Amino acid sequence: MAGRGTSSVGFKLANILRERVAAGKYKQRFPTENELIAEFGMSRYAVRSAMQRLESDGQIHRQPGRGTTVVERSAPESRWAIRTVEDLIDRNLLERPNVLSAGVVPARDHPRAARMFGVGPRGTLFLIERVSRAGTDGPSFFSLNFLAADIGLALPRTRIGKEPLIVQIERHRKIRAHRVRQELSGGKATADIAAHLKVTVGHPTVVVHRTYFGWDNDVIALGELHYRLELFSQTIDLFRGNVAER
Repeated sequence: MAGRGTSSVGFKLANILRERVAAGKYKQRFPTENELIAEFGMSRYAVRSAMQRLESDGQIHRQPGRGTTVVERSAPESRWAIRTVEDLIDRNLLERPNVLSAGVVPARDHPRAARMFGVGPRGTLFLIERVSRAGTDGPSFFSLNFLAADIGLALPRTRIGKEPLIVQIERHRKIRAHRVRQELSGGKATADIAAHLKVTVGHPTVVVHRTYFGWDNDVIALGELHYRLELFSQTIDLFRGNVAER
């Protein structure tokens, strides 16, 4: 249990450091491990865990004896390494897409999401539409994010888009994500999606369906992301199941 708690502390610190990097606070110099330990009162293990998260995502570069520097990037990339649920949350925090709309919609307009949440055609869902911040070639993805209507309405409207959606749900509804299923498939941009991605109708896309499940296996959130094919890249790290064997 102690290790799990330390990991959680490191995850929280990583989010704080990501915010500071995004705000440009560490352009001149990134703090040392000892400085972070002194500032946050955390263990060296937790601080190193946080820094490893930032390094694995390409936000910082560490050189023994020469310190740590922030990696300059002209625009957010659609490439990341997936290892844990926290990695998906971290990526969402890094991208921070623009929110286009957030509100209750008829379930009949979104039959796949309605089935996942067990909602009848006369029911409702809460839908958040988001688009990535435009890079040099335009936005990289457009997403539809579905929640049960009561959960969506319970979220502070002013905070939607300011922090990862799953973190908000965990904080305000005390519902914790246990696992995530991610499915990828090829697609073509419909008129609506093409307008958001600033491409022509029929442009090749990668469709990512991302489903968050709770400990009871109920669906917490459902994301449907449409990426422009030429701007999509993903890395998946796979580890041995028995870490004791070396």
